Amino acid sequence: MTQQISSLDTAALVKKMTAEIQKGRIGDHSRKLASEPELMARYDVTRYTLRQALSQLASMGYTYQAHGIGTFIRPRRNSHTITMQNKVNLAEELSRQAHRLETKKAHQRTISLREAEFLPIGCELPADTRLIEVKRFRTLDGAPYLLECSYYLADVVGMIPENALYGSLFDFLGSQAAIKPGFLDEIISADTLSEHEANFFHLSQGAPALVVRDDSYLNSGQLFAFSKLKYNCENTQLFMFKKLS
Repeated sequence: MTQQISSLDTAALVKKMTAEIQKGRIGDHSRKLASEPELMARYDVTRYTLRQALSQLASMGYTYQAHGIGTFIRPRRNSHTITMQNKVNLAEELSRQAHRLETKKAHQRTISLREAEFLPIGCELPADTRLIEVKRFRTLDGAPYLLECSYYLADVVGMIPENALYGSLFDFLGSQAAIKPGFLDEIISADTLSEHEANFFHLSQGAPALVVRDDSYLNSGQLFAFSKLKYNCENTQLFMFKKLS
């Protein structure tokens, strides 16, 4: 029997339940979760906290609701899988899967629009737009995992402190009073690695890479950032889910 723990807030409960799902310690033989009263007693939480946590787990793709039957755990996925609908930052999602994402090297500079290596997917910017270019080299459990190149509109974002480059830019921007993130548009594609990129991944030049392009908008609809993320396709899977009714 799982020992009860002290009362948890929603974030802590989500982290606890995610870890148990990953380890196969929750759910019966059909992957069905226990009833709400049983889960409330197991985790020593209120009904409100439990329902908030279950809602987040569903949005992250860990569970689904079968109406009139109960809540079930989705079939287990590769532990390197990234849920595209997830609302948390990448480091937090991977930490819930017992992985450690670290930024090994990062740098930033302010440039003009014409100096950018690529442009936003879905909109055009004025020629005099100033951008903050951020490049980060990131590892997963010590192994090369992700190359990130992002551009932030300087007039919208302002300054980015150096320490934020080695933490979560997602959380830093979300904490700024003037920045209210609204939505994100993403495109997934394949590409090959340049010599410089291949050296980081310890792969051959021309090796395939998984690429995610995204444009980030404020809740007002104004673009504030656009990025290109190159993953090592040998250990990365992207997961999406949709309702059919």
